[in-house]
Amino acid sequence: MKNITLSTIFIVFMSVLFSNNSIAQANIDEAISHAENGSFMEALDIVEPLLKHEAKNNGSAWYVAGYAHKGLYKDFAFKGTSTSSQAQSERSKAVSQLTTAFEIGDSEISRLSSEALSYLAKTYMNDAVRGIKSFQKDSDEEILEYFHNFTTIRHLLDPKENWISEEVEIEKNLAKANRLLLESISGSDNKLFEKVVSHYMRAIELDGEDYASRYNLAINLYNMGVRQLKLIDHTTSMFELMEIQDVCVDLFERSLNPMLSAHKMDPHRLETLKGLMTIYKALSDDSESEKYQKALKVELELQGKN
Repeated sequence: MKNITLSTIFIVFMSVLFSNNSIAQANIDEAISHAENGSFMEALDIVEPLLKHEAKNNGSAWYVAGYAHKGLYKDFAFKGTSTSSQAQSERSKAVSQLTTAFEIGDSEISRLSSEALSYLAKTYMNDAVRGIKSFQKDSDEEILEYFHNFTTIRHLLDPKENWISEEVEIEKNLAKANRLLLESISGSDNKLFEKVVSHYMRAIELDGEDYASRYNLAINLYNMGVRQLKLIDHTTSMFELMEIQDVCVDLFERSLNPMLSAHKMDPHRLETLKGLMTIYKALSDDSESEKYQKALKVELELQGKN
């Protein structure tokens, strides 16, 4: 009698489970229909509650939810900007849900999720590029986060992809953007200047063979030293003068190693020979300055003959 009772309970349980799964699938199908018709909120109202329980392992359900959020993102981006709080929220949800669909769905769901994620990845890269072109003070981290989101998605879709060279360019462009902003203001802004330096340092860290990062780092450090010297006038006190001189020497010394590294990478570049001649002169090392001055003269003659 006991065995019959247990069997009966099992049959009832499986019937309820099958019934619930059928209802869930019917709801998912309805959500898909809404999403296909552009009724994204209606689709989400139906499918998202299912993701917590009945459809938590259903790739189709996760895909339709992500697809709906992607649609809402496109709507908000079209009406406003892709970086508005509403657009960013929808895009973030879309990426999260489509990632789940990509990972647990069948081959077709994974393919569809991959296409949607590729599109969203491009929007992150576009926002990073747009942020650099219309750079605003202190937007560095936001721009880098856009790029990080781009590479995170791309790595998910293809772990073999390498975006180091693009990241180096992002860092160099952020350094340039901060430098241009620094040059547009009167006086000094140490925070902006250190951002210039840190972005070039990060680019060097990412690519040990990048010549431009080393050269531009050296030039920016040297130019900041010169900029400090220009602060000296007839109102500068003796104490202030000594302090400015110390700052200048420190900046000139900091510029020396990256310029030497850049020169070592390409000993025939006139710009590094000029740079070393000038930096050593600023550091009152006349013998080294004259050495690079002579080397510059020789190189000019050789290149003139060619």
